Amino acid sequence: MNENVQTIGGAIIAALILLVTGFIALYQQDGVMSFSDISEGAWVVLAGGAALSFLKDYQAISTRRMIGSIGK
Repeated sequence: MNENVQTIGGAIIAALILLVTGFIALYQQDGVMSFSDISEGAWVVLAGGAALSFLKDYQAISTRRMIGSIGK
């Protein structure tokens, strides 16, 4: 169970990094001075990207752990 918590934690950190980076990129657009200036579509794309990042990293970490346990 501890390994699963670490896997989820690692994937969440990767998703948060993508989310913060994407938010900074959105905030740098011309005319964006507050959260309300960012379109709903951009928020959906950002949230979708973070979700995909979580799933990708969760799968990658899980696969590495599985391969590592086979070699033991």
